[in-house]
Amino acid sequence: MADGQYVASSLDHNMDDNTDGTLARILPQGFWANQLEFDSVRAERELAEGDVLDTWIDGLSGRRARMLCILHGLADEGPVGKLRPLLHKHADDLSPYYIVAKFGKGKAEVAALEVARETLSPHLVDLCVRPRRNPPEPDEPTELRYDKTALLFALYAEDPDLLREVFHFDKIHRKGFASMVLAAAPKPAEKPFGEFLTHALVRRILEAYHNSRRDGGTSELQGIWEREGRFFVFIRHTERPDHIHDGRHIVHGYRAEWIVLDFGPDGDHVNIASTTVDEPREIADRIASVYFGCDCRFVNEEVNTAAETIHDFIASARADDNCVGLVESCVSNSPLRGASKIRLSNASRQSFAESLDHLEQTVGPFLESLPDIDSVKVLYGRKRVGLQFDPEEHSDEHFVVRYTDQRLNGFERRRFEQLMRREHDIAILSTEKR
Repeated sequence: MADGQYVASSLDHNMDDNTDGTLARILPQGFWANQLEFDSVRAERELAEGDVLDTWIDGLSGRRARMLCILHGLADEGPVGKLRPLLHKHADDLSPYYIVAKFGKGKAEVAALEVARETLSPHLVDLCVRPRRNPPEPDEPTELRYDKTALLFALYAEDPDLLREVFHFDKIHRKGFASMVLAAAPKPAEKPFGEFLTHALVRRILEAYHNSRRDGGTSELQGIWEREGRFFVFIRHTERPDHIHDGRHIVHGYRAEWIVLDFGPDGDHVNIASTTVDEPREIADRIASVYFGCDCRFVNEEVNTAAETIHDFIASARADDNCVGLVESCVSNSPLRGASKIRLSNASRQSFAESLDHLEQTVGPFLESLPDIDSVKVLYGRKRVGLQFDPEEHSDEHFVVRYTDQRLNGFERRRFEQLMRREHDIAILSTEKR
């Protein structure tokens, strides 16, 4: 998307303008602070303290040291003990990478990998593969693990602005998304949604939205990216007045929240991640209304599943079939005397089927009544994923199956949803709603 690629104005500078030879000086503090929400000033203060950079180089892993050697045209063969002295000789050029390493702390590995696969050569990406700490579980996808920091070094060298993509897509892999569809199907639009969704248009829509509210709030469009036919809109929104202490003074302003709108290819479906409820949906409504040329309103998506199908799934999970094992259940109106609420859980990675069988032999059926099941948890890979069964209004014959999607990264969500659809004929939705 030509309009969807933002480049920081500082990157328009020529490398020849970099008088001290470090790329860190080309990127202003405002880029780190405002675009990446990272305090580069603190990292730069650390660099000014004696031997911090030398100590950091001595602590680099083999993959990170080799990547830095490649990026600076140095010999990269041999053990890490041979590479570090080469990097010490070029320490003046490595200050930016110290800041990049600090920035990467807390960022999801999959976010860096997703951007790297889009922009770097396969050879550079493969150099970042690292061995697994633990062997995979039986039937667990044998995914490769990557050195996130080495990937960030390569991305920064390719284009510092790629760190913005990592910063934004990190949110996708950590947040839950409410799945929403249009309440009424509009007539098809005249142009493809991707051509319609430009930065200029979305900014105008945001400005009109806040002018109509007159509450002093603002929303900044931070970027639009396309991934696999979907369009991700990242908005930084002033949630409510707040203040911080900067070490010396109280600074008043607004608490910022991130709104992520994940639009489908045709603009009639959107997944929303946010803290607030109304504002993100209203912004999505306005975008769809302009696109389709009529009043549009998004509502929570609902896909019903027959009770019999859900019972079959629970039986399969109790048996630990198809890579999904039942590890917890919470039931109200239990078969115990007094119909107390009871939670049965296994902290290990094994199904609690044996304990459940024992309980049912003692007090009776435990998971027979779907309306009484508050939630269950299944083990998918190494993660415990919650499931809820929301009954259809005025009926116990069909339920909407929802799951805690924030427990999985974006890639894991797609695989889990595909597995549930393929193996159990269940279309699952996020527990997030708007």
